[in-house]
Amino acid sequence: MKAVLNLFKNKKTRAWSIAVVVILVGTLGWTMFGSSNTSADAASAEAFVVSLNVAETVETSGSLEAQPFASLAWKTGGVVEQVNVQVGDFVKEGDILAELQPSSTSASIVAAQADLVNAQKKLDDLLKSGTDLAQAAIDLKDAQEAYDDAVYYLRYLNNDTKIPQTLYTAELVQTRNGWEYKYETDNFKGPAPEDWIIEAENDLALKKAQMEDAQREYERLLAGETSLDVKAAQAEVEAAQTSVNSLYILAPFDGEVLSVDDLAGDTVNSGELSVNLADLDHLYVDTQVDESDVAKVKLGNQAQATLDAMPGVTLTGKVAAINPVGEVVSGLVKYKVRIDLDKVEGDMFLPLGTTTNVVIQVGDSAATLAVPITAIQNDSIGEYVWVIQSDGSTARVDIVSGSIVGDLVAVSGDLKEGERVQSIRENSFSAPGPFGGGD
Repeated sequence: MKAVLNLFKNKKTRAWSIAVVVILVGTLGWTMFGSSNTSADAASAEAFVVSLNVAETVETSGSLEAQPFASLAWKTGGVVEQVNVQVGDFVKEGDILAELQPSSTSASIVAAQADLVNAQKKLDDLLKSGTDLAQAAIDLKDAQEAYDDAVYYLRYLNNDTKIPQTLYTAELVQTRNGWEYKYETDNFKGPAPEDWIIEAENDLALKKAQMEDAQREYERLLAGETSLDVKAAQAEVEAAQTSVNSLYILAPFDGEVLSVDDLAGDTVNSGELSVNLADLDHLYVDTQVDESDVAKVKLGNQAQATLDAMPGVTLTGKVAAINPVGEVVSGLVKYKVRIDLDKVEGDMFLPLGTTTNVVIQVGDSAATLAVPITAIQNDSIGEYVWVIQSDGSTARVDIVSGSIVGDLVAVSGDLKEGERVQSIRENSFSAPGPFGGGD
């Protein structure tokens, strides 16, 4: 006691000691008060074990992609002459989306334009030359038309029931000058006689044979020296066209323009991005599924997808492909699973590349018990909940959690529907700090 009194006789020591005591007392009081309040709040919160119909699912994520998709870049540098599209336009394969001023590009491209004209003229001349080949083409055309006429005529005889016909009859009669033939003509309409049909069938067979002969003769001549010249000329046209096409941004498929980076008058370099194009009718998600779950996933499994960039939007689809070869990702073996999404109706903005959360249904719906997320606790033994007994006491029940449905978690364990469980709510009271005052 004397030691304590002597300690407080020193003013500096006394001031520090008082401060330490205040801190200790304040901290102890705050801890006890906060702990007591939390315990009281937790004890007053309760929830019920409920029954849900939950389907077995596998959850994963990936990014939203379109197939096909293309980032189209310039193949040469120059000055943009005109841009023919804007964002949101739908284009067809082969459409010119943007083009450069020919004079702003290399001399070889300008020369290629002239080469293309000359090569095309040469090809046209070759296709027109060659008397035998030209005559064979004419003969084949005539034979094809004769065959088509024979087909039409036979079909007409077989199907029309009002075909004009004439019946001639001759009757031997006695006159003052002796016996003479009396001739009569009867015009009528009706089904074709059988001999007409037989004759038309024979004519059709002949016309078919003649057409086949003409086809063989044409192909024989086309495969000769003249056809080699034609193929060489075609190659020249294609080479010149490829060079000329470097002036343009061409649509490689039917799709929607997602972005346009150029304006008329811009100077661009080879390799610079110009247009992003995609077919948004064919969206998909490539996901990674853990090795513990991949065996559950089957082709055709239904799936739902939500987008981080579009809260509230849910897309549907199904499993389209499962890569059987796994890859190590962050030390875990995962398998790539592709989800083809159903076509989205209406005009909806869907940002490609956004994180997409996917839930794959791998089993039918079944009744299961569920508790609020806030009722589940965890320690070194595992997951558990506190079940409130009829006398107000609590009993620990070990559980295994499953799918999350809203604020509930599907669980398995020794629970019964309707039982009360303790729910740990976040304390809304802000305890004072050791030096007074809350937040």
